[in-house]
Amino acid sequence: MQQLVFETPYRFIPPTRGRIWPAVLAGVVGPYLKRLYGVTSYEVRGAEKIRASIEAGHGIVTPANHSRACDPLACGWLTRAVRHPFFCMASWHTFMGSKFDRFMIRRCGAFSIYREGPDHASLSFAVDALVSAERPVMLFSEGAITNCNDRIAPLMDGVVLMARMAARRAAKATPARRVVVHPVIFKYFFQGNLEKTLSPVIVRLEKLLELSPGTGSVVDRMRRLEDALLAKREVQFFGAPQRSSEGERAAGDRAGNLVERILQPLEAEWSPKETPGRGRFARLQALRGRILPDMVAGKVTEEERRRRWKQLDALYHAQCLNTHPPDCLEGDQEPERIIEAMHRLEEDLTDRISPHGPTHLVIESGDAIEVETTRQRGAGEDPLTTAIHQQLTQILQGIERPK
Repeated sequence: MQQLVFETPYRFIPPTRGRIWPAVLAGVVGPYLKRLYGVTSYEVRGAEKIRASIEAGHGIVTPANHSRACDPLACGWLTRAVRHPFFCMASWHTFMGSKFDRFMIRRCGAFSIYREGPDHASLSFAVDALVSAERPVMLFSEGAITNCNDRIAPLMDGVVLMARMAARRAAKATPARRVVVHPVIFKYFFQGNLEKTLSPVIVRLEKLLELSPGTGSVVDRMRRLEDALLAKREVQFFGAPQRSSEGERAAGDRAGNLVERILQPLEAEWSPKETPGRGRFARLQALRGRILPDMVAGKVTEEERRRRWKQLDALYHAQCLNTHPPDCLEGDQEPERIIEAMHRLEEDLTDRISPHGPTHLVIESGDAIEVETTRQRGAGEDPLTTAIHQQLTQILQGIERPK
């Protein structure tokens, strides 16, 4: 299990501001992406749109989808195409590895965001960068890796909050500036042999789940793995494997039911009077934000501390399960769907993913959306959130498989 939360007081970690390191790292990112993730080629589209906003002196927010763990590294290619470094908002846990990792992450332009509570320092840094138009600020607006290359998850509220705060301040600056949003899509296309790349991983996972060697296609064997993994988690949280009334493979919502089984009792304990946020990830984050603070402050007994860590562990599994679309292995699927299903299975069981290539990456930037300083109250979802989600979806659907 990866450690996403820490029982340690949070401290904001700023990026380095030099321009040499981002340029150097953008130039050497290719070998890392090939070796660690199987990404062997790429193209960047629409970089001139961001470049035009930079030359116009606008503050720029670039909210992106986050389908794969390598998206932040791939930002280096966007940096090269735009010919300008970015700041990138990154979850605090990514800075909690080795000293070398922290050194490199900061020099890429990343700064920390604390997802388990308020982080005024991070918000202030981002807003200042936008008001001064120092660099575009990139953030992965779905909140977590989705392992889903062809749809956009609900967006977190922080994108619009940051953009509107910056727009109000920029309008009063001397000289006055505009703040604009350029949505960015990362879309991956697998161009190799599925049987060859997936079979060794399937064999390893079958052994981990104590299954006999499978037969049939890689998809058939992955369905068997998925059933075994879901049964394992159902025993862990339900006490017994669950079966849909429509049959064992109507996984239609075994994963979703299991996520709700984890979330609902915790919400009843920690936030019984609150309406859940948009999407399950927002609910997960809200729960972590209530469970963790007293642990960090040392205000709980050792017995209570152990109880809360069990709850946090359950939330980790819920986050993994939340990335299992019910139809990801049904019917005739694109190879990317199958690769992403393997990412979910392997990461859930081993906390790592194997590279699958060759893979081609398309990075496409959208048109500028001007950020208004105010919004109409009582209108439901913020119109800016709607506009960003719609443009992300349109860009994603418009990127066709390379010939």
